[in-house]
Amino acid sequence: MFEGQNSDSSRSIDVVVNQFFDTKFDFIERQKGEYNIFAIKGRVSNVTANLFKDKLYDAACEDDCRIIINLRDVSLIDSVGLGVLINTHKKADKSGGMVVFSNVPERIMNNMEMLYMDRYLHFAPDMKKAAQMMNW
Repeated sequence: MFEGQNSDSSRSIDVVVNQFFDTKFDFIERQKGEYNIFAIKGRVSNVTANLFKDKLYDAACEDDCRIIINLRDVSLIDSVGLGVLINTHKKADKSGGMVVFSNVPERIMNNMEMLYMDRYLHFAPDMKKAAQMMNW
């Protein structure tokens, strides 16, 4: 503890930090007809990538795969997490399939556009539009 700092102020700072950096993570996988649907909640980062990347990669390596990744509840995507998303896209493209990212929060979409990812990856405002994009 620093001089002049009491335990009450350090606890209140911890509460604020924990709320801001909510680390709750969840990964849901569903099959709906010909679509593999994944929903990620929390941070897509170096800490969480190992929890889901193998499932994404396995699905992306299937011939003519159709994958929708719902990012509605994602709070952050770091460089490692972005690498997993890009590699998923590459694997699907190589196997003749497609990945569409849906429901991307505005703050994250702004970052994707700043990095020109919107020119490389496929984005849809919602899952219905994502499915329509894959009906080629």
